[in-house]
Amino acid sequence: MLNFFGNKKYTTVSIPICFITFIITLLLGQILIERSSFYSLLIWQVLLYSIFIYLFLVSQFISLKKILLVAIICRVFTAFVMPSLSDDVYRFIWDGQLLVSGNNPLLTTPDSYINQLSPTSPHFNYFSVLHSKINHPQFYTCYPPLMQLVFWIAAEAGTLSITASTIIIKLIVAMFDILGIYYFVKILKIQLLSPKLVLLYALNPLVIIEGVGNAHFEVVQVALMIVSMYLLLIKKINVAAVFWGLAIVAKLLPLLLLPLWIRLLGLKKGLLFAVISGCVTVITFLPFLSAKAISGFSNSLDLYFQNFEFNASFYYLAREVGWWVKGYNYISFIGPFLFFIFLGCYAVIYFRYRKIIFLQFANLCLLIFTLYYLLATTVHPWYMINLLPFAIITNRRFAIVWLAAAFLSYNAYANIPFSENLWYCLVEYMLVLLAFIYDVKKNNLVPSIKP
Repeated sequence: MLNFFGNKKYTTVSIPICFITFIITLLLGQILIERSSFYSLLIWQVLLYSIFIYLFLVSQFISLKKILLVAIICRVFTAFVMPSLSDDVYRFIWDGQLLVSGNNPLLTTPDSYINQLSPTSPHFNYFSVLHSKINHPQFYTCYPPLMQLVFWIAAEAGTLSITASTIIIKLIVAMFDILGIYYFVKILKIQLLSPKLVLLYALNPLVIIEGVGNAHFEVVQVALMIVSMYLLLIKKINVAAVFWGLAIVAKLLPLLLLPLWIRLLGLKKGLLFAVISGCVTVITFLPFLSAKAISGFSNSLDLYFQNFEFNASFYYLAREVGWWVKGYNYISFIGPFLFFIFLGCYAVIYFRYRKIIFLQFANLCLLIFTLYYLLATTVHPWYMINLLPFAIITNRRFAIVWLAAAFLSYNAYANIPFSENLWYCLVEYMLVLLAFIYDVKKNNLVPSIKP
């Protein structure tokens, strides 16, 4: 097997075939497979990840330019395919249309807006169709300012076409994703790592499908964090703080990592970094802020932590204990309780270190995000994208396994009504646990690749 992967004669022929097969399979799956067809989805993912793993194993024979070219082709083509695995994009378009019409999406729910809209309104039919595609239309939006800006651009440029607005959003997401890949290569070079390791991110099926394919802004957030870390490495700390602030207003989660910058930069520079990032966050939120908007936004976040549950790990164990003690699902207590446990673990980790270098910073970012997701009540597959850049930099295998195994959670959409098969959830987290144990024992993700 090793001789085969190291044989240039075979790989020279197989690599172009694999690239073409990967692109065609990636696109056809997004066009033809619905998320309710779980076994078709599973076969699709096994095929994609098999090609992905093979390409990585023979990457010594692939030029960096070819890796980047295929990554760009996959994202650009994917941007023109309508999402089939997620309906989040319709809420994005709804928020954008509200902004175009001069309304604050943080001040009204889709249900209340459609109920107040007159049937004689010239756009009533459009909003009715769009409203029918939105999940949880009874809740206020929980999307921060940078996302809202993209939604507004898509709604303004796409006029009243759902398809056009969707493609515009996906193209913008693709642009950020490609930007992140470009600067990630630069980080790898600065850290004296093979730039070809970018393949683990650039051609990862979940990153492409859940990022550009389903228009999830985790790839936008990751891209902005990557740019920020690159700027840090070239000593442009204040500009790095601005980009970290933009990452916060993309998806909020980078706010969790802000204290680690104090450990990385020292107290004085770290506090300045936090202040700059905080100012960027506050300034971008100002156009949306009012007492009612803050209330609606915070209520949506509270509902997320106290009402939603999906693909969790420790939460599901705690939930079973709750059923045994209380006789019902005690999520309103368990969700916040697990978050406080996370904060306690974070505090222990944080105060263990006084001064860290960049590699330790990346390792701690990976650890903090991992703890957060392990203790969360809701863990959608695309959340795992946040782990990947840090895992590649620090040579950790478990995050890559988690990205692949996360697709098992789509079994829930094959059931009517929606319900999870917890055996699949158990398999997913057992695979992640085994990979994590391997990392702990070997402290090694993959064999190094020659540049």
